[in-house]
Amino acid sequence: MKINKKTIGGFLLIVFGISVFFGGGSFGFIIPLAIGSLMTYAGIKRFAAGKTITGIIVGGIGAIMLICSLPFVVGIALAAAMVYYGWKLMKNGSADNGVSSFDPEPASAAYQSHFDDEWEEFLKKK
Repeated sequence: MKINKKTIGGFLLIVFGISVFFGGGSFGFIIPLAIGSLMTYAGIKRFAAGKTITGIIVGGIGAIMLICSLPFVVGIALAAAMVYYGWKLMKNGSADNGVSSFDPEPASAAYQSHFDDEWEEFLKKK
């Protein structure tokens, strides 16, 4: 894999997304999210079946539970998006052929000094 700006950016997005997922989203919010979803679904089914009052009450309580879980859901979605786009950046960044990797380049003639040659000659004279 070639290391360039895209792969580094992708890696940082993945690391940040995983930290948001595990740091910001605890798994304790999954239970109210599931219960709220089931209650909202049951309320809609009751409302459609003609039981208007119980459908509104059950659906309303479920919606309130879902709204309270909304920051958790948004955080998880944001973390998943960061991991996905980070991975995509890393994969696309490593496919670039125009970017050189971190292979050492040979020194050009302008930067080569003849100090070693002169030092060897100096030592031979002594």
